Amino acid sequence: MKFIALTENLKKAVNLAERITGKNLTLPILNNLLLETNKNKIHLSATDLELGIEITITGKTEKEGKFVLPAKTFSAFLNNLPEEKISLEKKDNTLSVFGGKYNSVFQGMNPEDFPIIPEIKTEKFIELEKNDLEEALEQIIPSISYSSLKPELNGVLLKLENGILKIVGTDSFRLAEKTIFNDKFKTNIKEDLEIIIPLRSSQELLRIIQEQIEEDSTKIKINPEINQVQFSTENIRLISRLINAEYPKYASIIPKNFEINIIFDKKDLLEAVKVVGLFSGKINDIHFNISPDKKEVVIEAQDISLGKSHATINPLEIKGKNLEINFNYRFILDSLNSIREEMVIINLNNELNPGLVKGKNDNSFIYILMPIKV
Repeated sequence: MKFIALTENLKKAVNLAERITGKNLTLPILNNLLLETNKNKIHLSATDLELGIEITITGKTEKEGKFVLPAKTFSAFLNNLPEEKISLEKKDNTLSVFGGKYNSVFQGMNPEDFPIIPEIKTEKFIELEKNDLEEALEQIIPSISYSSLKPELNGVLLKLENGILKIVGTDSFRLAEKTIFNDKFKTNIKEDLEIIIPLRSSQELLRIIQEQIEEDSTKIKINPEINQVQFSTENIRLISRLINAEYPKYASIIPKNFEINIIFDKKDLLEAVKVVGLFSGKINDIHFNISPDKKEVVIEAQDISLGKSHATINPLEIKGKNLEINFNYRFILDSLNSIREEMVIINLNNELNPGLVKGKNDNSFIYILMPIKV
């Protein structure tokens, strides 16, 4: 095996693949990367048996072959090299790496012991622009947190229904839903579909989309099967097991009508919530005093050990009745940071029922937030 590549391309690929590995004491082979060269390409593979990745980069193959080497050490090594060409050459059970002024030798393991990353055989697919999936994951992932009691909440719901694709995340205290309409994706799937992609897999998928590897394709293909799902671009293939559970029927908790409608300048509200939230208590609660008659919203927080703070905001528009309600300020911040517009709408009914946050002109993303009972 002998291969020459640009250090920058190899570095990006190894950094992504290395994240899939871990410290596995019972199966040490899983702490490694598999490198395989053929036809002026090098293929990098990594897996923890729940999640697997294959990345392909181009270069010059002088001799084909396979090699398995420690993932974290190789990644750290590449990150300290200057961005120029790098040469990899296998000799017996070692890999000599030449990069700039450095000449290093890695000890390897038997490539035949490396687990096979399964191939998806289904022809079912959903294909969409990477930018659209990236935006959806950035908006949804912050609403998910690990739950040992409700495994179905530990992932992102991907739901295809009536020709519309919905991507959903919740931790039972707030819920984010992104709708991708049928003019934004292609599919050959005729029936309704629901799969739950583990949170870690979703996070790694987002990093893959954000980290451009060479001249990769702008589209991403999703191939769902019963127990696993594959995401693929021209140069990358990520395969993940699915969470085998039923996702909550969340549509019933989304209010259809509201008694209070407020339009904020997002920057003003974001700034106020950040400052006042510094004085919130152990449950991160801040108090909203909504006064349509005064055309203002007062945000307050108080903690015995910290002190107190309040801010008065004059919304761009406010309609409805007076209301006092409490929210987790961190959840409010997550909702505002997920919205891409400069103006946001908050819809409410009373101090016990959930509120809805969305962009003024974008109906594709909504954020449902439960109030705090104080």
